[in-house]
Amino acid sequence: MGLDGVIKKFESDKFYYSDYEFVTNSHLGTIKRDIRTYKFLRDNPNDRVETMPMIFGRAYHVAMLEPNEFNKKVKVCNSATRTTKMFKEFKADNSNAPTILLTKEYDKIMRMQEVLFKHKQVKNLLTTDGITEVANAWQDDDIGVYCKGKADYKNKNVLIDLKTTIDSSPYGFSQSCKKYGYDRQASFYMDGFNCDEFIFIVQEKEPPFNVSIYYTSENFLTQGRDEYKHLLDVYRKYFIDNEYSLDDYVIIETL
Repeated sequence: MGLDGVIKKFESDKFYYSDYEFVTNSHLGTIKRDIRTYKFLRDNPNDRVETMPMIFGRAYHVAMLEPNEFNKKVKVCNSATRTTKMFKEFKADNSNAPTILLTKEYDKIMRMQEVLFKHKQVKNLLTTDGITEVANAWQDDDIGVYCKGKADYKNKNVLIDLKTTIDSSPYGFSQSCKKYGYDRQASFYMDGFNCDEFIFIVQEKEPPFNVSIYYTSENFLTQGRDEYKHLLDVYRKYFIDNEYSLDDYVIIETL
C-alpha cells in the first residue's frame, strides 16, 4: 500500500492511534521521556489508557473545529460522576459513541466555545476555507523514518493547532511549550505537511477562559526541528537498524 492509501486509513482515529509503524510527535515525546515506555506501548497498543484530559480534549476539539458534528461524535450523560449506575448504563447503551461527557463537562465546553468565537481574530483563522482533522504520512528526508501526523486545522500552507491550558499568558504558555515539546510538534508538522506557518490558538480551561494566539518564530522552529530529528535518529537506531538493544537499558543518573 502506498502512502496515499495509508493516509486514507489514518483518517480513522482508531487506526491512527493504534498504529506504531509510523512515528508521531507524541511517540517522540514518549521516547524522550523513557524509550522503554514507548516500546511497551508499541508492543501493547491495546493497553493505551484513555484519560479524562484526553476525553475532554477530544470533545473540545470537536466543539471548536467541527461543531456541526458534535451531536454525532459526542454524547452527554446527565450524571454527576462517571461512577454512578446511570453513567455506566448510559455508556453501555452508547458503546459506539467516540466520546461521552457529563452534563457539567458539556456545559463548560459550550461556555469555552462561546468565549473563543467572540474573538474576531480566532474567527478569521478558523472560519476560512480550511480543512479540519487532516491526516498525513511521510518519510523523513534526513533520517528515513516513516512519520504521520493529524493536524487540527489546515488552510493552504498554514497549520493551526488548538490547545487548552491552565495559563495562556506568554510566560505560562512558554512553560507549557517546554514541558510538552510544542516547538518539536510545530516543526515536525510543518515539515511533514510541507507548510510555511504554524499557529497556536490557546484557551484557558477555567473561567474566564482567556484566549491567546501565538505565532512561531524561526528560532522556536529550529529548536524543535533539532529535537525531533535527534529523536527520530534514536528511534531508527533502536527499532529499525537494531543498533542498540533495550534488554539491558537502564537510566543511571546522579541527583
